[in-house]
Amino acid sequence: MQHNQRQMLLTGIVEIVDELYGSATSGDQDAALQQRLDPLLDAFLMESQPIIDADVTILLADIRGFTALTRSLPPKTLIGLLNRFFTVMCEVVKRHDGVVDKFMGDSVMALFGVPTRRSDDLQRALACAVEMQQAMVGLNRASRARGEPSLYTGIAINTGHAMAGSFGSSLHSEYTVIGDAVNLASRIESFSLRGQVLLSESSHAAARHLVEIGAVNQVRVKGMAEPISLYELRSVNAPHRLVIPEVEIRKSPRISVDLEAIFRQIMAKEIYSDHFLGHVNDMGYFGMRADLPLGLPAYSEVVVNLRPDVAAGAADEVYARVLRAEPRGPSFRTSMEFTAIDTPGHRQVKQYVDEQLWRR
Repeated sequence: MQHNQRQMLLTGIVEIVDELYGSATSGDQDAALQQRLDPLLDAFLMESQPIIDADVTILLADIRGFTALTRSLPPKTLIGLLNRFFTVMCEVVKRHDGVVDKFMGDSVMALFGVPTRRSDDLQRALACAVEMQQAMVGLNRASRARGEPSLYTGIAINTGHAMAGSFGSSLHSEYTVIGDAVNLASRIESFSLRGQVLLSESSHAAARHLVEIGAVNQVRVKGMAEPISLYELRSVNAPHRLVIPEVEIRKSPRISVDLEAIFRQIMAKEIYSDHFLGHVNDMGYFGMRADLPLGLPAYSEVVVNLRPDVAAGAADEVYARVLRAEPRGPSFRTSMEFTAIDTPGHRQVKQYVDEQLWRR
């Protein structure tokens, strides 16, 4: 049975019930019956689809920092937050005629283009992503009113070829998509920041006339020999304008690391020859956090060599400015921003961050 016959089947079932029970069923009861039948019909349709080669747009929405929340919240509170998140996300997907493929931990995977293909699949996926981020504002407002923490999502969209259909056995099968396009969407999602929507090169190329773009980030991802460009979606302009709320102050992904590095202070534009070892525990494209053996004043500058196993050289160095330093046991937890961008050392930092993201 095709999906365009769905309403015909529902109407037929309701008519049969009316014939069997006469006038006992009202219009409200008919609507309730259709509502009860909807999920059953969804399950049947999804689990009985042949496997086909299809053009599909994949949307992945993932809660940022969810692991930290699991360590700090009671299970009942966490489950309530997660269920409300899934409910809101599914409502938005359904409103844009997408298909919720699956929940994966704290993320939602939605499909546009299968099992039914439409000419505006990508446009609906883009609008869906924007409305997801808008819906998070209302969800968080309600959470704060209950005294619960806010949730933030990063979203990735990729368009490409995939195998779509019912996969499994006679014991269990499910409707899903597999292929490189799905894998790439998952890689892109790991780069998305809180409140951000990232588009792949293929999605951006097909929708450039529909959208406004912010930052463009070139990254390396697993399985691809050359770097790819990721495009930050700011708004969708057709059929009407939808704007993504601004919620993230970070400018890049951040990763937890466990690295020793050599630090040298800069005073009056002179680099001290004396050095000291520090322990880097957090890093992004434009800065890092490290535990240092001494407290450096705010706005002082340092040169960092992230390869202490070799002699310091210009190709391994990155320049940074201290933002703050706070006592933490015997050391000082120090936040820094890089001051020299696109140098050989800075490019090494960015490449390292990218590699750690897609290896997770």
